[in-house]
Amino acid sequence: MQIVVVGGGAVGLLLASLLQKDHTQMNILVHRETQASELNDKGLQQIDVLQQSHHTYIKASHDFKVFPTDAIWIIAVKYHHLASLQSLFNSLPESTPLLFIQNGVKHFKFAKNLKQRHIAFSSVEFGAEKLSSSRVAHRGIGKMKIAIERGDGQPFKKFFQLSDSKLPIEWIENAEQMLIRKALLNCLINSLTTILNVKNGSLITNEHSLILLEKLYNELMEAFSEQQDQLLFEDVLALCTKTATNTSSMLTDRLNGRLMEVDTIVGGILEIAQNRGHEMPILKTLYIILMAVQQGGVER
Repeated sequence: MQIVVVGGGAVGLLLASLLQKDHTQMNILVHRETQASELNDKGLQQIDVLQQSHHTYIKASHDFKVFPTDAIWIIAVKYHHLASLQSLFNSLPESTPLLFIQNGVKHFKFAKNLKQRHIAFSSVEFGAEKLSSSRVAHRGIGKMKIAIERGDGQPFKKFFQLSDSKLPIEWIENAEQMLIRKALLNCLINSLTTILNVKNGSLITNEHSLILLEKLYNELMEAFSEQQDQLLFEDVLALCTKTATNTSSMLTDRLNGRLMEVDTIVGGILEIAQNRGHEMPILKTLYIILMAVQQGGVER
């Protein structure tokens, strides 16, 4: 089984490590030639949740033309980088299976406009932290959910051979609803932790942020009532507890001066909600604050 991971960030590196098995051939496409050279020279080191080190060797390159087109391609770059990969998608044959792993919801429409016949989406619940170009830390075991959007799903069913205790893989029926659920969670946790500059657990240990969290949850559930049974407030509290010491991905981007995924996560959910006739005053205010924070960071 051949897999090409596109993206040398935290998620891409961790998946390349976790999915490497005796019967898989892992490849990784990265943006920088220096990262490709380091991965090829040193290999990929993963620090697992028990702080144990695992070393694996994978083929890395910054040129997509060297990788097999009959492999499963996992697209693990952020949404705002997808447009720069258009030449890659145009070059790959229609038969190449594509699995998209992005936060938010806007990549759903982007992927559906591609020519490829087999397209799936994934929502990951594990924690990952990039330590260097060739080192990644596993910051919390969680599921990798996969849902088919186009095609019969046959190419992606091979992933179940790779499911184990470190990376449980789960099949989901509705891709769009899966992405919306994850985006709602990100609106709740990522947006608030980024504005308040706190780790996830502080949202429920601070009585004031807990009130804000619950008010935002209630507003979201009014607009996305179909999610109420799948996303209870207790689920949100449980996730904050489970990831209490984690720094959310959006806050990590803010602290490192990177472009935050405000538009595809918060903006995407706002757009869907407003199309349903919901104004979302709390979320809209958070969106404006986040965009102001982003602009201030860019100007500095």
